[in-house]
Amino acid sequence: MNLYTQISEMFSRELELRGRAFVNYGALDQVEVKDMTIDGFPAKLFFNPARVRSVMADVSPEALQKRACFLCPDGLEPLQLTTVWDSPTGQTYFIRVNPFPIFNHHFTISSAIHERQTFAPHMESMLHLAQAMPEMSIFYNGPMCGASAPDHMHFQAVPRHSMPIEDHFDTNYANAVLVQESDLQSHLAALEKVLSMASIPENASQTGSLTAGASRTEEWEPRWNIISWYEPASSPNSLIASSPRFNTIVFFRRESRPQCFFAPENERILFSPGTVEMGGIGIVANRESFDRLTPSKLRDIIREVADEIV
Repeated sequence: MNLYTQISEMFSRELELRGRAFVNYGALDQVEVKDMTIDGFPAKLFFNPARVRSVMADVSPEALQKRACFLCPDGLEPLQLTTVWDSPTGQTYFIRVNPFPIFNHHFTISSAIHERQTFAPHMESMLHLAQAMPEMSIFYNGPMCGASAPDHMHFQAVPRHSMPIEDHFDTNYANAVLVQESDLQSHLAALEKVLSMASIPENASQTGSLTAGASRTEEWEPRWNIISWYEPASSPNSLIASSPRFNTIVFFRRESRPQCFFAPENERILFSPGTVEMGGIGIVANRESFDRLTPSKLRDIIREVADEIV
């Protein structure tokens, strides 16, 4: 049984238990959606009240020390199931249904050991995971760029084509780079070269960080969001022949949250961008923010948090 089939069966079993996942996946049917076009790019805005925990997550060192890690076995909610995946790199991961979904069939892939959110040591595993599940896109939120558990290394997986950026990447993007290679080792080398373009911001404590007391010593990697997916070779009977290909987009970030997140209540927009938002799907958890976010405002927010590194 391949990995995608395993986790799909796990998804069905967990929803049959009618716990928190059952409730929150059922609520996806009630999510309000606005279609937007931003400078020719097709985007969407989701009003999803169930995402309030992620949007408003307090990831200050003090808050992390006080709460149990919800990605460790001892911190799991009742009725959460786990599929163990051993990467060819020798690293082990736990795959679970994301209990606060953005899309149907939304999974979290966390390190089997409690270690902080850091991309480089897990980069190869992310690509192996994408190759093992070409039906899914795998993404990574940096510890200051949308990760609600920066103290525990994890990826997320959602169905392919969930984010507009996968099908509408424009090479004129000033805040993102697309890497495409046919074999894993070439892709790794190219990706490492792209990642070397970024650095930890020296003025982290004076930017729109997730915590007012953030300092450079609290940021252990550059600010970025990353999404990878794998395209297998087309079948011999396909009208257009194609070779297998790894794809990775790296979004470079300047700010963690936009200034509107901290604005007075009558102007506040509770919008906390991660990979999904950078990829064209805006998520808000309250009605006021949903009503205030226009295409031009969303464009300005993305420009504010993005780092024009290229």
